[in-house]
Amino acid sequence: MQISDVDILLVVVGGSAILLLFAVAYIFVMVSSHRRVVETQEAKLTEVKKSEEKYKDLFDNSLAGIMKFSLDTWTVFDSNEAIRTLFGCSAQEELQDCISTLSVSSRDFIQQSLAKHGFIAEYEIQTARKDGGELWILFSAKMTEGDRLAQAVVVDITKRKQFEEKIREQGALLDQTQDAIMVVDDQGTVTFWNAGAELMYGWAKEEILGRAIGEVLYGNSRLDGYHAAMEDIHRFNEWNGEHYQKRKDGKEILVESRWRTVEKTSSGARFILIVNSDITEKKRLESQFVRAQKMESIALLTGGMAHDLQNILAPIAMSVDLLRRKVSDDSGMAILKAVEESAHSGLELVKNILTYGRGIAGERITLNVNQVLDQVLSILEHSLPDNVRIEQKLDGHAGNVSGDMNQLKQVFLNLCVNARDAMPAGGVLTVGTEEVDSDESLLEYYPDADPGPYVVVSVTDTGKGIPEGDLDRIFEPFFTTRERGEGMGLGLSIAQGIVKSHSGFVTVRSVVGRGTTFRVYLPALVDSSD
Repeated sequence: MQISDVDILLVVVGGSAILLLFAVAYIFVMVSSHRRVVETQEAKLTEVKKSEEKYKDLFDNSLAGIMKFSLDTWTVFDSNEAIRTLFGCSAQEELQDCISTLSVSSRDFIQQSLAKHGFIAEYEIQTARKDGGELWILFSAKMTEGDRLAQAVVVDITKRKQFEEKIREQGALLDQTQDAIMVVDDQGTVTFWNAGAELMYGWAKEEILGRAIGEVLYGNSRLDGYHAAMEDIHRFNEWNGEHYQKRKDGKEILVESRWRTVEKTSSGARFILIVNSDITEKKRLESQFVRAQKMESIALLTGGMAHDLQNILAPIAMSVDLLRRKVSDDSGMAILKAVEESAHSGLELVKNILTYGRGIAGERITLNVNQVLDQVLSILEHSLPDNVRIEQKLDGHAGNVSGDMNQLKQVFLNLCVNARDAMPAGGVLTVGTEEVDSDESLLEYYPDADPGPYVVVSVTDTGKGIPEGDLDRIFEPFFTTRERGEGMGLGLSIAQGIVKSHSGFVTVRSVVGRGTTFRVYLPALVDSSD
């Protein structure tokens, strides 16, 4: 087959057309691709521009102060309105001056933290505004990548620091009061404890914060009062009253307590402000004063009655001898004898009552108390049942006293008989002597006592004890815990009158179910040769 020139021309023209078509297609594809790339880049540029505008808007309008500065020179490159306003500056140049006044120690610490960790968070700095006013700032910063620049966020905490300082000043004032001031949360956990509370209770602030006030100050025996107060404070937002509480050393005190609810508005949490005053001594003195007035009134009343009875009974007793001369029959003599015995019994009762009221002067001679007790115990041992044992703890070095032997025998015998009767099931009766010097606590409880040495006679039983409610009444005339007909209740009142006439006093301690101890304090004779 022979290929003509026309065929060759057609092939060349067709190939060229195909190549041209491919070239046009390629150009079209490349142009389209370039257009898409350009559009994408333009979109990204638009997005970046919008982000920059958004960031700039956040930067300029942020409520927190923001600035960009050099870590080496502390030169401020950019700042927002908030930080300039915070420092009281109108331009960045003025802000630069304020930043330059930051203390060297603060700047060094910030530089070291940024260089080591790349950031610093909430660092408190005390500085000043442009006008010299006090300024506290909370400084946080982070290093930017690729350079020695840092971006800082600054918050004004001046008001918070001033409030904290005010709280500290108020706390210092609260520490000056002698009252115990404390704050507990709604669950009774201690959150504030002033110096007055430390002094009153013996617990240091560090020991008490975070602990439950009911557990620390009340214990199991007094928790009912604590729970009642908490119930009232939850219902009425306040409570006032008296509570028995315990110190760190275990001593119980009586406090006048005022509770009030304080609501913390920022969080809504409820706190209870408690102010306690120690009234233990006040109550003791009041009780002592009332008791003294009561005893004095009883003494005046019984003394007056005793004088009247004495005036009535004395003529009767004196008339018996006259009547005896005129009566000869046996029945008349028996009546006279009964009248005489009754009159003498009445006069003896009058004598005892007068002894309670003002004591009996009697004779005053130098006596060795141990010798007086030997005689008393010799009399007593014949009347003791087999299940009661006497234990003597007599101090041979105890000094002498000035007194009436018969009267002191009556006092000691009365106490020993009472101790015996308090142990119907048996026990130990302990009699002891010692010499002590009066201390401040003793003189506080017994203000009529004179300072100096005392010979103390103690009589202790292991019997049933005296109820707390009866302790204040046991020295009253005619008060007795015995059954009717077993005693008139004059023994202890007479004993107290005798001891009082010897310039002494009597104390008593008793625990129900464990026993009672009476202690008789008599002034010791001081050797003039010493």
